[in-house]
Amino acid sequence: MVLLPPAVAHRLLTAETAVSLWLDHQPLAAELEALVQNPGVLPPEELRGYIAEIIGHRFVTTTAAERGPWDSYFGPISSGTDKDGNEVHIPDAKQIDAEVIEYWKARAEQTPHTILRARYADLAWEIGRIWNREHPGQAPVALPRELAQRAAVAYLDSIGLTDAGIPLQLFRAWRFLERALSLALHIQDTSLIERAKKAAFDFNRANRAAGHVGQWWLIDDFVFDRKGLVLTDAERMEVTGWLTEALDTCSDLADRQRFEPHLALQTADRIARWATKSKQPELGVAALKKAAGTFETFAKQANAITAIAWLEDISIRYRQNNLVEDASRVDAEIIARSEEAKQSMRLSSVPISVSEEEMERWLAELMAESPKQAVGRIAFHLMSDPEELHRLVESSAANAPLHASISITLMDDNGFTTATIGSVEDDLQGRILNAAATYIGGSSPWLHQALARMISHWSVDAEALIALLTQSPLFPVPTHGLLREGIAAWYAGDFVKAVHVLVPQVEAGLREMLRRYGESPMRHNPREGGFETIGMGALLINGTFKEKAHPRFRLHMRALYTSPKGINLRNRVAHGLASADGFGLGMANWVIHSLMAIRMFGHFESNARDVVDPDSAQLPSAQT
Repeated sequence: MVLLPPAVAHRLLTAETAVSLWLDHQPLAAELEALVQNPGVLPPEELRGYIAEIIGHRFVTTTAAERGPWDSYFGPISSGTDKDGNEVHIPDAKQIDAEVIEYWKARAEQTPHTILRARYADLAWEIGRIWNREHPGQAPVALPRELAQRAAVAYLDSIGLTDAGIPLQLFRAWRFLERALSLALHIQDTSLIERAKKAAFDFNRANRAAGHVGQWWLIDDFVFDRKGLVLTDAERMEVTGWLTEALDTCSDLADRQRFEPHLALQTADRIARWATKSKQPELGVAALKKAAGTFETFAKQANAITAIAWLEDISIRYRQNNLVEDASRVDAEIIARSEEAKQSMRLSSVPISVSEEEMERWLAELMAESPKQAVGRIAFHLMSDPEELHRLVESSAANAPLHASISITLMDDNGFTTATIGSVEDDLQGRILNAAATYIGGSSPWLHQALARMISHWSVDAEALIALLTQSPLFPVPTHGLLREGIAAWYAGDFVKAVHVLVPQVEAGLREMLRRYGESPMRHNPREGGFETIGMGALLINGTFKEKAHPRFRLHMRALYTSPKGINLRNRVAHGLASADGFGLGMANWVIHSLMAIRMFGHFESNARDVVDPDSAQLPSAQT
């Protein structure tokens, strides 16, 4: 049996007899809850009534894209886990018993208020299905087709209670229409489907006539591509006409009160999908050009960073629609504003200091007992540890959760976004790659000191370094000439030449490593009828290379050479994407370091500890 606490029953009676007034479930639930100070002392019958009326009105509605934990129209207000790791939902549909569901069915027949009638019938329909699914061994709760019909009709009847001047009521009225249509489609009630469609069109026309046009997209959401919903040609034209009017309004720079370029683009997207459906793509292109042209004009009034972000989106859309000239025009505007964008960015720096004693101790440990050991230790210790970076990224996320949740955008010299690094939760590997690239930049002074000490301590001139590298089969004889040219240029201070000559030799060395691991770096090119070598990017993510190369080495190489989320040196060199300023001493040092790393990691065997001694030569601690 289900009984209501007297105070709850009285308040409900007042609410449901006000049949001409709008009603919101969450405020009603809060009012009812305030009338029951201690539900734990209620008799069992009244506790069920408390659950039926107060808990029942607490459920929130889900969307078609996100159906919640029970794959239902109703979902909890909040969800989490308890101390044992079990899911907890408030309220929890699985805790509703069959008597409460029967009570809702009865209330759906009794209440005169259409919003309450729709709620009770829909709760019984949805929660009843959950109950039947969770209790397969028990007699099911009867859920007749008429229950869904009652809910749908009540939702449609509730539309007349809407005050369209209140945006929240207007939005919820559209949710009622949407739900009525979904129920009608689910039970395949043709007449109810037509009634829901007519109600939606009539509601939209009435709102537009009254000047309430701020939620123009809802009718489009309601009708587009709904299986089982049939539109006449006149109805399709009416919907696209409304969208076109919305596009005109949102694109009108003269009407700053209603001008909204982002909504203009969204409207153009909606027009385009109707155009595709009707096999008239030119209508979609025209809508895009109108909305995008507005954005181009508006971008001229924005700061460079904002303008470039907008223009990049426009450029992508133009390309997707094969509008080559338009894309070229936008790209030129991005390049034109790139310098302004760079000047508007703030450089953040933190001064650090290392005592001479600490630096000397570190350099002495690196020099070890031979030039070969020094090369190995410099190669190993001037690379970041993936596990340590993983811990660092997660620790930073815990200490700065807002920063961890915001994407990072990387920009090239021409103002174009080269990569977007997601949040720590969504793109942990991207964050680690970017942290490795940051480590490379921050470690440049230490690398410079280490290389200088190696040269002076062991008298390593260009020929000695070449001899040390070419002892390895990873640098076969055909590469020796260019190695000699590049290393000689580094010693001579011609860093631009050194970088451009030696980066391809780094790539060649990586290919030899892959061969040593038992896989060929060649692949068939059927288009040209021959074979080609795989590039550095593909090589570093090759399955065999990932399995056999040291994780520290592979992360460093990706961060330095091939990842757009890192420094991406290989592509900047190969495609002429950087100025001479980008290839100074610091970058040339890292290329020399890469050759040393290939020499060492390419032969990294179980006895490699004798060469690199991972427990020694940690970077000296810096004080800020």
